[in-house]
Amino acid sequence: MYKYKDVRAVHIELTERCNLACLMCDRNINGGEVNPYLEGRTLSFQDIHQAFIPSFIKQLKKVYFCGNYGDPILARDLLQIVKYFRRHNESLNIGVITNGCSKPSMWWRELAKVVSYVRFGIDGLCDTHKIYRQNVIWDLVVRNAKAFIDAGGYAIWDYLVFKHNEHQVVEASLLSKEWGFKEFVVKKTGRFFSTASLKGKDEHQGLEKPTCACNINDALKKEKIILEKYGSMDHYLDNVDIDCKALKNKEIYISAEGIILPCCWLAGQMYKWFLPPQAAQVWEIIDKEKMNMRSIKNVLDSGILDEIEKRWKCESIANGKLKTCALKCGKELDAFGDQFK
Repeated sequence: MYKYKDVRAVHIELTERCNLACLMCDRNINGGEVNPYLEGRTLSFQDIHQAFIPSFIKQLKKVYFCGNYGDPILARDLLQIVKYFRRHNESLNIGVITNGCSKPSMWWRELAKVVSYVRFGIDGLCDTHKIYRQNVIWDLVVRNAKAFIDAGGYAIWDYLVFKHNEHQVVEASLLSKEWGFKEFVVKKTGRFFSTASLKGKDEHQGLEKPTCACNINDALKKEKIILEKYGSMDHYLDNVDIDCKALKNKEIYISAEGIILPCCWLAGQMYKWFLPPQAAQVWEIIDKEKMNMRSIKNVLDSGILDEIEKRWKCESIANGKLKTCALKCGKELDAFGDQFK
């Protein structure tokens, strides 16, 4: 798939911990009880220091901290880790994607000195932001974002649009400029396309999709076209060609338990709270020991990830083609990319 020397970007999920309970997040059960498969795993500075030697850091162009379950600012060593990457690669593009609802102002001012950007997930204003991001403290997010910005940090406001907050998009955009955000990004979530039933829906976990067509993910609009061409979504997934985003970007993903995979989407199938242990298809390719980040070079140069690429050519999902790859990187339906259009 790719070798150690080829990697140019790394997506790191430092922790499974988070202080919020977002309604569409797999770390909790419909916004309530925490996913029973999660153990609060976190990568330490020592873990990162061991795996990322200076020569490897120097070959990278981008490192960003996000993930499936946790918020990177809940990882104790994030600031120390970012400083380590920056020390060994001054031109490295380092990003943090966060809800912004933790840490003191001083911490944010320090982060501004070494990170390239922070994407703050702020989905509405003081009265609506908490509807999706349960347990958020609005005033704390605002304080932290301003501390980061005032210290010279490059801040991006990511705004997930739902029916309950679409009327505030313009006001939030104006507010972002007033506060000093460099970018305001409207995100058209793909979560209103069910990967379980393989069809669009108007509601997900109590949240309703936007009413304005301009705020609806294009994947929902393409569903009819796909059905007319292939007859069913299952037939589409069996036959669609895969254009792997991770391969194109020469990117790897590392989970909070230190597992190396091409992307967070494959890793995100490992611990679905509504499935029995190891029932998801992705477990057919998972070998935790052989994919452990203790030696990134050994993992990548062993060829173990080649099994993923081989499966793209299987004749159907039932015969081994990876459903997640077909869903996320199928050439004719891209709910992820369409978030930003």
